[in-house]
Amino acid sequence: MKNNLFIGYGNPDRGDDGAAYHLFIALLNNAGKKDVDLFSSDTISLNANTDIMFNFQLLPEHSEMVAQYKKVVFIDAHTGAIEDNVSFQSIKPSYQYSPFTHHFSPSSCLAVAQSLTGKHPKAWLLSIRGFQFGFNRELSDQSREFIDQALEIIQGEFFV
Repeated sequence: MKNNLFIGYGNPDRGDDGAAYHLFIALLNNAGKKDVDLFSSDTISLNANTDIMFNFQLLPEHSEMVAQYKKVVFIDAHTGAIEDNVSFQSIKPSYQYSPFTHHFSPSSCLAVAQSLTGKHPKAWLLSIRGFQFGFNRELSDQSREFIDQALEIIQGEFFV
């Protein structure tokens, strides 16, 4: 069983919705892996203890992979429904029905992992406040500051 997986999702072509993408680019740069394409494979080794994976959205198909890790951090942007600009909360398996076929929650991912394998990793949701979701690859000034805060959380908690 592997140690850590950071699984980020969002659309990097929709401004702040790409917060996880930009966070992963910063992590890769800090690890000396500046030329890695986040879309090149399912998982990318950040170091001996940690893998990262980025996709446009979280999918039920990710559940089996998630079950192979001891700790998983789901990383996404939020629009203000969460009170904190940068939120880091423990999550548990809980299947959540959604009428939208394109929305699969981290708690649901853990629940499916548990139903497939009989186990689930310890897990958190790291959510970064977004402000601008137009068609561009740039973060707003506010979200860019929050990426730095998110990096500090990850580096402090997981020694990346």
